[in-house]
Amino acid sequence: MMTTNIVSPVPETTAPNTAAPAVPETTEAAPRSVDWHNPRVAAILTAAAKCFSRRGFSATTLAEIGKELGLRKSIVHYYFASKAALIHEVQSFTYNQYLERVRSALDNGQSRTLQTMRAMWAARTTSDVGLNIEVWSASQNDTELRRRASVLNQEKRKLVAEAVVGALGEKGVAHLGGLEPACTLILAVLNGLSVADYIEGPEVQADAAYESFLRLLGGVVTAAEA
Repeated sequence: MMTTNIVSPVPETTAPNTAAPAVPETTEAAPRSVDWHNPRVAAILTAAAKCFSRRGFSATTLAEIGKELGLRKSIVHYYFASKAALIHEVQSFTYNQYLERVRSALDNGQSRTLQTMRAMWAARTTSDVGLNIEVWSASQNDTELRRRASVLNQEKRKLVAEAVVGALGEKGVAHLGGLEPACTLILAVLNGLSVADYIEGPEVQADAAYESFLRLLGGVVTAAEA
């Protein structure tokens, strides 16, 4: 009796994908894994943001974050199962704090026109900018980090969109090529000048540069109405 050797086909090899992972489409806010209103949780998240901003995600340990607060590493682990979980929560926590500072400024009587963009600039902190740089770098290899950044940035974009329409009107927005390109331009300037200020310091006069940019935007209204 003859037997037939069945040879399994050799799977085709493909070149490794070196492109950044795609961001899953979602409009849901990044879920909270802990209670931000818990004083100890808030303290850990705040301390972690400062540590990550100073030393980066890779170089910072949970023990160092605990030491910042006089806590044992086990206490940090009690609330956060891993450093990755803490990083994701810090990202959401600090971004929401930033947006709350902007909204608070607007609630104090500032109209949602160019004042919104001034509030967005004034609400930044050194820790926020340093953390954002880490997020932008690490998100290339962290799909969840990219997803959260995309969702959180949508909230920031909404504030900018309201300000753009209020400040420039339909003609001004059209003069800039549309609402989405205008929002992208403003966020790019806001982020770019924030990084320049963080890295190079007061020499770059980022505050004055941002005000100059807002004056240019104001000039768009005049040009559109001419």
